[in-house]
Amino acid sequence: MGEGMGHVVDIAAGVGMDRSLLGNKGAGLVRMRGLGLRVPPAFVITTQACRGYLDDGAQPPGLLDEIDAALVGLERERGLRLGDPECPLLLSVRSGAAVSMPGMMDTVLDLGVTEATRAGLVRRGGPGFALDSHRRFLESFGTVVLGIDQRAFDLAAEEVAAGAGRLAAQVEAFSQVVAAHSGAELLDDPRAQLRLAVEAVFRSWHSPRASVYRRLRDIPDDLGTAVVVQAMVFGNLNERSGTGVVFTRDPNTGAARPYGDFLFAAQGEDVVSGRHRTLPVAALGERLPRVWDELCRMLPELERETGEMLDLEFTVEDGTLYVLQMRSGKRAAAAAVRIAVEMAGEGLIGRAEAVRRIGIDQLDRLARPHLDPTGDHDVAAVGLGASPGIATGRICLSADAVVDLLDEPGEDGVILVRTETSPADVHGMAAADGILTGRGGLVSHAAVVARDLGTPAVVGVAELVVEERQGTVRIGAHRLAEGDVVTIDGGSGEVVVGPARAVAPAPCAALATLLEWADELAGAEGSVGASDVERLAAAHRALDTARV
Repeated sequence: MGEGMGHVVDIAAGVGMDRSLLGNKGAGLVRMRGLGLRVPPAFVITTQACRGYLDDGAQPPGLLDEIDAALVGLERERGLRLGDPECPLLLSVRSGAAVSMPGMMDTVLDLGVTEATRAGLVRRGGPGFALDSHRRFLESFGTVVLGIDQRAFDLAAEEVAAGAGRLAAQVEAFSQVVAAHSGAELLDDPRAQLRLAVEAVFRSWHSPRASVYRRLRDIPDDLGTAVVVQAMVFGNLNERSGTGVVFTRDPNTGAARPYGDFLFAAQGEDVVSGRHRTLPVAALGERLPRVWDELCRMLPELERETGEMLDLEFTVEDGTLYVLQMRSGKRAAAAAVRIAVEMAGEGLIGRAEAVRRIGIDQLDRLARPHLDPTGDHDVAAVGLGASPGIATGRICLSADAVVDLLDEPGEDGVILVRTETSPADVHGMAAADGILTGRGGLVSHAAVVARDLGTPAVVGVAELVVEERQGTVRIGAHRLAEGDVVTIDGGSGEVVVGPARAVAPAPCAALATLLEWADELAGAEGSVGASDVERLAAAHRALDTARV
């Protein structure tokens, strides 16, 4: 950042700025805006500001004034104002490190809802929309910013009777939970909420889950996170609205087709949290075909611009498509090889780049076996294969239990079984041999993190019921206790009671192609080196050995 430049950058003015300052999310917004995509206005508080806050324990001098100035521009573009009872602006406040850390840091959504501004939301989308947005804000702000235990909100929600007034009663109950921790005056001051939310996102850089993830991925601890403050668009506005995550290609197989999850009348956290049963992203085409066509035209154009397989978060507000995030998509090893070869064949990248894109860890995963389709095993249930590979181990119902069990002598197989995972589970997810969840789609937290870690995972198993207090699970017709053995196949989605026979993977034609290219290119100036050739050859030999 040049001398005299501040800590806050409007995404319309961020072209050419270093990703290390804007963060991955901020840089993606700048690029999408520059490509003419429909991106809600936003500004980025740089990683430099975060590092200053973490070093000094206070926001850098002048930061609040910079935020106020940027907010004026955002309000002007949207024609709304933060805290205005008639035309309220609502904000999302999201983390955005320079290296993707999916779900590991904090986000506050719907910031700006108060008793006063809710009337303006009613005029825009009706009382149900206004109350739903208010409820979401109170829970998000309470847990992320004020540190209120999620169970306080869960308990408050359980105590509210079902019926026509349920949402209003939930808002009242959640308001009381927040007021008991902060004082009621904070609930009426959106600018104070924004200041506190930014600081909470800064602090989340040092949260236990983020620290664990950085160790796993060898991410330096001193980078800090940017903060993206963006005008909200509402997937929960009405039935012509929704939210989704889409990959430009299938992250499990590499097939060149849109792949992801979508929910109507929902917000983004509903898709990625795993708490809701999602629809395939193509379901968007059945109800809103024009939006689906626009999305499908956009995806190959973005691949041509970036030369990458991408993961996009998007929202549809009353039939209008908005893109909220663009990043390189996490993918399984076999998908990575196929994508590299096919992108080279399509002219999106060169052959040398295709060879360089395949890392040693991905090559190691290619040799993983899968369930023997002819084996005599008891398939108790079938979910969504979220991260390929087979894993057999003892059931553990919490991340801490996984770590504790693996500390025992001779223990070498553990499956983390949860209703859904959250970022707080990352230490157990990293240690487990496999992950199994009852809820969540193919872009849920469990699925994305499992693919990133290379851990076999099956998600969205409708027949799975986790009874954590009793220490038991029900999988189809089977009732199992913590410590019992199950096997999962993260490719087919099958869940087997007990151990199961595995078979070697099929030959990988795409890997053989990469090996040929590496041989041809070896030694060419600016191309690939001997190490690239050797690691591909080693992977090829490992696959041949596994099939013997």
